Amino acid sequence: MAGVLPPGWGAYQDDEGRTYYANPETGETSWEPPAPPPSDLPDGWTAHQDPETGRTFYANVATGESSWEPPVVADAPPPAPGPPPEPEKPPGRWSVDFTYTIGPEGNEGIFDGKVQLLDRHVYNSVSAAVNNLNDGLIVVPEGYCVVFSGSKQNYYLLWREDKEAEVFSLHLSQENCLFPLSWHFMEWR
Repeated sequence: MAGVLPPGWGAYQDDEGRTYYANPETGETSWEPPAPPPSDLPDGWTAHQDPETGRTFYANVATGESSWEPPVVADAPPPAPGPPPEPEKPPGRWSVDFTYTIGPEGNEGIFDGKVQLLDRHVYNSVSAAVNNLNDGLIVVPEGYCVVFSGSKQNYYLLWREDKEAEVFSLHLSQENCLFPLSWHFMEWR
C-alpha cells in the first residue's frame, strides 16, 4: 500500500490480490502509486484539486501563475561576498619600548643567523616596522627581528612583549649592543 495519496485517489485490490490505484472522480488508474502533492511548495504557492478532473494543480495567487506540474523550490542565491579577511594579528604587542640598539653597519655578525633581518629597502624605520608588526602586515613567527633605521643609521632589535626572555637567551654580544632604544627614541616621538 502507498503512504499518503493525493486527494481523490485510493488504493484497491484486483481479483488476483494486486494493488492498483484509482481516482474515481477522474477515471484515472495506475499500478504505480501516484505522487502525492509536494508539501514543501515555494512561498506563495498552494495545491488545489480541479473539481472537474480531480487532478492536482498549483497556483500562486500573488503572481497569478498556475501549473499542473509542482513548482520547483528555487535554490537559494549564493551568499553575498563578505569583507576581505582581516590580516592575522600577532599573538602579542610590539612596541618601541621592546627595542634595543645593536649598532651601525658592520655589526651584522651580532645577529646574522640568529635573528631575522627585515628587508632594509622596504622597512627602514623602527616605528613604522612596529606599527606594521602590530597590524599583522609583517609576519615574524619567531616574535623578534632586526630592522635598520635609515634616519639613525643603526640596527635595532625588536621583539614582541611575550618574547623578551627568549630574546635575551640568544646570547647576542652584550658589550657590542643592547642599549635601550627608549633613551635614543625620545627625539623620534
